[in-house]
Amino acid sequence: MGQITLSKPYNIINFVFLLILSLCLNISISLSQISLGVLLLCLIIYLIDNKYNIFIKDIYFTLFTFYWFSAILSTFFGSEYAALGKGLASPWPMLIFFVSFYFIEKRYIPYIIFTFALGLFVTTLSGYYYYYLFGETNHLYFRSHSFAGGYMMTAHLLSIGIIFLISVLLTKLEKNKFLIIFYIIVIITSIHMLLITATRMPLLTVILVVSLMFVIKFRWKGVLAAAVLLISVVIYIFSNDYVFNRFSNFFSSFNNPLSSNGWRLLLWKNGWEVFKEYPLFGIGVNAYEHFMVHVMPENNIFMPLSHAHNSYLMHLYTFGIFGIITFILFYGKIFYDLIRNIFKSPYAFSGTAIILAYFLEALTEYNTGLSMSSMQVLFLLGSILGIMKKDNIL
Repeated sequence: MGQITLSKPYNIINFVFLLILSLCLNISISLSQISLGVLLLCLIIYLIDNKYNIFIKDIYFTLFTFYWFSAILSTFFGSEYAALGKGLASPWPMLIFFVSFYFIEKRYIPYIIFTFALGLFVTTLSGYYYYYLFGETNHLYFRSHSFAGGYMMTAHLLSIGIIFLISVLLTKLEKNKFLIIFYIIVIITSIHMLLITATRMPLLTVILVVSLMFVIKFRWKGVLAAAVLLISVVIYIFSNDYVFNRFSNFFSSFNNPLSSNGWRLLLWKNGWEVFKEYPLFGIGVNAYEHFMVHVMPENNIFMPLSHAHNSYLMHLYTFGIFGIITFILFYGKIFYDLIRNIFKSPYAFSGTAIILAYFLEALTEYNTGLSMSSMQVLFLLGSILGIMKKDNIL
């Protein structure tokens, strides 16, 4: 890691809280949001001092403003069950993208990567702690959670963290051999912890995205590396009864409304019926569960109803057609800027892998609406695009 020289206390505060953010994003949502609040105040000071009009000079912020506006519209024009306060506040954690975008410096990156990996390692160790000490008598049938939250949240954080650290190694963004060894340890333990959560989509996403990274980076050698990864995961799945059961009934359970897949289909089907009543601006934040309780069959209402288990459909139902368009524009702009530069910058390569994984996991979970998982991803993407901007790649 290089020596950082900061000329003003203001810059030191930015750097310190960026480090705190990168550490806490995999551990604590409360500490992450406190750090974000401090950095947002610094961002406001930065914009005032530089007389910078972020609304017209930053396309990302302009698109985000439209997205936030859609949440406001859904609050006022949605259903009577929309929560006013939550509707106005729901997109605010996404502002983490802008503090990392504006305050990141290339000399910060090694420190950001290290603290992020350290936080991921703590989450993994805490997952082991819950798994072996607080699981059921037969812990092989206990889906471990961690400091970060339940097994689903833990799985989402682990999967993105694994993909990010592997991209760091593949692009040689870190060259210190001792740190490389540490990152390899974090990756291996995190993959094992991800398997323990027995959460299918994050695991499948890691396999698919990492395999794709191998192929893009190493061509035919990458195909062999991807095959080794796939074979290793398959061997583990077949050797663990619980994980094997989770995957073996993946397709056969679609017709069972009490299975995770059958339940998702039922949520999507009934959510669509509700959406047709509020197509333009949606039903509003916090209204989804109320509608589902009333439209779902009575014998199934004990199943989780808080969201649609699909980010795209959940945004459509909650914010309506206007909301899903603004959602696509904001994330689509980020994805476009990354993928068109994937062969020009190692940061673009890493960012493309992260957002692709994020999009894939959104097919079966509301990861884009969960503060902790969305903050983790948007912090990394903001940092990556901020460096690309300063390198004149964007």
